[in-house]
This record gives sequence, structure tokens and C-alpha cells, in this order.
Amino acid sequence: MAKILVCIDGSVYADNLCTHAAWVAKNLNAEIDLLHVLRRPSDYEAPTDHTGVMGLEARSHLLDELTRVDEERGRLDQEKGKIILEHGAKILKEAGVETINRIHRRGSLVETIQEFEDSVDMIFMGKRGEHADRGSVFLGSNLEKVARSIHKPLFIISAVVRPIKRFLIAYDGKSSVHKAIDYITEHPLLTKDVECHLLAVDRGKGDIDTSEAEQTLRKAGFTVIQKTEQNPHADQAISSYVVENEIDLLVTGAYSHSRMISLFLGSTTASLIKACKIPLLLFR
Repeated sequence: MAKILVCIDGSVYADNLCTHAAWVAKNLNAEIDLLHVLRRPSDYEAPTDHTGVMGLEARSHLLDELTRVDEERGRLDQEKGKIILEHGAKILKEAGVETINRIHRRGSLVETIQEFEDSVDMIFMGKRGEHADRGSVFLGSNLEKVARSIHKPLFIISAVVRPIKRFLIAYDGKSSVHKAIDYITEHPLLTKDVECHLLAVDRGKGDIDTSEAEQTLRKAGFTVIQKTEQNPHADQAISSYVVENEIDLLVTGAYSHSRMISLFLGSTTASLIKACKIPLLLFR
């Protein structure tokens, strides 16, 4: 039986995560591992240490008080995590998901996801985490780390929740997008009545051939709308196409360049995640 890992926190994306995960679980006949990871104590911002200017008795009292506060904060974090998992499980059950495994951990989210990666078929995350501003232009602190470290499909949820009637494959000819096409044609994730768009953005080299991709998708039963655009900025062309054609899901390869190259040239993947207000399905 297929399995989906849904990473949930207290962010505004939590309900959308569960709604989309339930839809995918029903299509793939999958069970769901619902994961909430508590931050490590060292991840909390440390207050300024003034104990060095205090007397021994005052310092001892303060350290005892800080220990008590840390213990209480840990207890509250545990309770909060249970509430988050209960809420997510309720949404999934109401949507018809039969098997839900609740997993509560403390530590690194990236390392925990890597631990579960081999046992799942797809991973779900929100675009931003609990402590991020929903209107921020920045992505969640863990999202890019996870996307670069895993090799299973990563479903990234946005603030938009609507039925998926049209999906777009951003085609660049690289192995990651061929992996995406193979997955879509071999798994019942998207039904054949969903409109398939295939967009190639040629940056001037003229070496992107979509014929093989089109043939594979048509052979699988999809009706394909293909377009090639000339634009040096692939992210801008793709995000504009998404809006103009009312695309509901963007499927694309992810992070084909190293961190160093992305640092100097920018990352098309990160730009797409920021710009597109719809869910994205990433493949590496």
C-alpha cells in the first residue's frame, strides 16, 4: 500500500495540507503518516545572559527559575503538538482517509523527514512554517533544505485550495522533469479528464524538444496543450502562464543546480515557489 508523509505544524497551511493530502491519498489508495516535529531546545532563541553580574544567591535562583520555565515550555509544546495532530487527523478522517498514523517527534525536521523518506511515496509540506508571515516573500526556513535533501516527490501547499482541473508541467528536458512525467503517467494521481499543459521556456538556445514528453503523456491518455515560449527568465514565464491559464497545479523538476550556483545566479525553483499561489509538485 502506498504511503504519504504529511508534515504538519500550527501554520495557516495546515488545513490545506490535510485537504490536498486526503485527495492524493484517495487517488493513490494510500495511508498517511501525519508528522509533527517539535523544535529542539537549542532552536529557541536564547535570552541575553546577565547571570555573570549577579551574586551567587540571585544567580542560583534565576537558573532554577529558567529551568522551571524550560520544563513548562516543553510540556506546553507537547500539548500543542498533540492538538495539531488531532486536528489534522480529524480533517483527514472527514475527507475519507482510513489509515492515519500520528507521529510526534522532537528534533530536526529535515533529519526526521530523511529518516522516513525510504518508507513513503510522497512528502507534503506547507510553503511556509508556523512562525512565518503568510504575506512574506520568503519561504519557510526548512523548505529548501528538505527539497534539496530528498528524492521522493515533494508536494508543496499554498494558500489556495480548489479542485485540480488543469495542471502544468514546466518542461526543461532535464532528468528531473522526465521523472515527473513518468510518475504522472504511471500513477493514478491525476485523472485523464484533467487538462494537461506542457510548457517549455526556451532561453535562446533552441534545444528543448517536447515531442517525446508529449507522446508519453498522450499515450497515457492525457489531452496535452503544448506551448514553447522564448524568455530568458523561465520563472517569470511559467508563473505568468499559471495565472493566464488558471492552472491549479504546477509540476516541475527541482533544484538542478548546486547551492553555490543558485547563490550567484538565483534559483528558478525557489522563485516559482514564491511566485505561484497554487500547489507545486517537485521532483529531483
